[in-house]
Amino acid sequence: MASTRVTVLSCTFVMLQLLLAAGLCPDMQTYDSWMAWCEDEFTYSVNISYICDWTQTIEPYSRVTKCAEAVSLTLNCTDRRRLFDVFMLDLHRRFFANCTPLQEPDFDAPDDVFAAAVAIPTILVWVAVFAWTYWNANKR
Repeated sequence: MASTRVTVLSCTFVMLQLLLAAGLCPDMQTYDSWMAWCEDEFTYSVNISYICDWTQTIEPYSRVTKCAEAVSLTLNCTDRRRLFDVFMLDLHRRFFANCTPLQEPDFDAPDDVFAAAVAIPTILVWVAVFAWTYWNANKR
């Protein structure tokens, strides 16, 4: 089943390249149609109930990314990076909006760790300066 879909995908892009080589001028409607096709492929291949599980989603996500890049490259869009970004942001808004990280990252250290990280080097510097001064004073 997967090899059939890959073959269909490959044949479709070959057909698109042949149409463009024949001199047909693509417009935004053509671009939108192909991007809708990429999105349909993503929707078909991803299990919506596991959309937030990256291990289940990574392969279809990779394919939709490659599909979108191939369409914008093949159509020779002048502003392809912006178009790609808009497409991917829209895809994220619609499919991944309700996904939350498994655990919120802690950006700040706990207060006691922070205090120790500041106090220990400060005290060590004072002790080192005192020891160096004391050693130099006794050396004379």
